[in-house]
Amino acid sequence: MANLNPNLKYHSQPKWLNSPAHEWKTGTLDRQVLYECADLLQLTPNFHDACRGFAENMLDAYASNWLLNKIAREIPRFALMGFVMYLHHRRGLDGPGVTYTRIQELYALGSNQGILASPTRVKAMLGLAVVAGQLRRVESSDRRVKLLEPTEKMIGPALHWLESYLDAVGRAVPLIKSPQELAATPEILGELMTYIVYAYRHDRFGLSEAFPAIDYFLLRENGYVTLMEITRSMRFEQGEWYAQAPSVILSKNFSMARGTVRNLLAYSEKQGWLTNCARGGHKITLSSDFATSCQRWVSLEMVWMGGLINAAAVNLTRGPNRFSGRC
Repeated sequence: MANLNPNLKYHSQPKWLNSPAHEWKTGTLDRQVLYECADLLQLTPNFHDACRGFAENMLDAYASNWLLNKIAREIPRFALMGFVMYLHHRRGLDGPGVTYTRIQELYALGSNQGILASPTRVKAMLGLAVVAGQLRRVESSDRRVKLLEPTEKMIGPALHWLESYLDAVGRAVPLIKSPQELAATPEILGELMTYIVYAYRHDRFGLSEAFPAIDYFLLRENGYVTLMEITRSMRFEQGEWYAQAPSVILSKNFSMARGTVRNLLAYSEKQGWLTNCARGGHKITLSSDFATSCQRWVSLEMVWMGGLINAAAVNLTRGPNRFSGRC
């Protein structure tokens, strides 16, 4: 749903932002309007197909890029990728770039959902990213600063994620350019992550904050792809919501233990979110509240990311002086 001759003013600032995204300050996000826009999206004729397509796109993205599956399999690891891209994008403007101290400060801020990871885990994730070649140490003018930068092993999977994500979002939300053009725009990923971090820093916003059940899945290792499989396969028949989360298939496609899926489904059943009707997750019955949460969360993702990527694309056209915002 690309708009190749865009109205830049229309796309530059979503109506749920009270000031430009690149000048984000406390109170910039209007949560009420954002959620209202997400609810309106669910009423559009093609939303159910777009919701299913969103899940299919993300499952394909993770299955086709094992590095993406490694660096973004749950919220704390995905946050590391986002924080790194933000700090690297803003290097020389808000600070030297990616450092252990600044990464830990971001994790410590937390959101309405709490702290994303403990200092011990943050240090471990950074160390593993260096060992895996996703981050490399670089020289700093200040010897006291341990400076890092992302490598292609992090940037490549992140761009793969972005293009797949935007292809899904573009089915329901008008984008200023095609997903391929947007993903190929220099600095677009860093600019987008900057806005996401600004919302996290200044308005303590997280996309799953209103959805406890969704948040549970996203915080568990490989919970995201399990949730995507449930969302992809959701159907309403004879007054009930059904879906599937086959442990054998998920294990094979995403190199995860079958026990991970079984544990997620067992906990969800205890919470009343679903009933595991068939062994192995081949058929599950969803509660009406859980099914509604899945759809509403996807609609929020689409509205949120569609608005921010359009704003980022417009801001990047403004040239060298575009960085008017400060963290």
